[in-house]
Amino acid sequence: MRFVIVNWYAKIVSVVRWDDCFSSQFITRSGVRQGSVLSPVLFNLYVDRLIESLEASDLGCHFHGVYVGCLLYADDIILMSASVVNLQKMLDICYTNGCVLDIQFNAKKSLLFLVGKSYSRLTDGLMLGGDNISWCEKNEIPGHYI
Repeated sequence: MRFVIVNWYAKIVSVVRWDDCFSSQFITRSGVRQGSVLSPVLFNLYVDRLIESLEASDLGCHFHGVYVGCLLYADDIILMSASVVNLQKMLDICYTNGCVLDIQFNAKKSLLFLVGKSYSRLTDGLMLGGDNISWCEKNEIPGHYI
């Protein structure tokens, strides 16, 4: 079975389409097949190390004794912490694991927001690698209302 999967993914060829123009074929050397039933499973196995590292750190939130400091859906990750200091430590864990796993987190596509009594209080910026992450008001999260 392993041979079949390795062989299948070793032969991914892609073409870029822009309007009515098509590029030459090229070999895709990383990633998973878009739309494949197997792709989410392989991605989950791939990022499991990141989840395990976050859970082992014991930083982040717990609900009835269950770690919920990171929630994942497809390639989106939500980190939750009761402490801004611990959230920065969680971001550092993500960055470190991302370097090992060859995952690039984009600070420009990331947002921070506070919930609770002090949600409107200004807080020092947090970093993802060497990049600042922007704070937003809780009702300014694109596509969501919390």
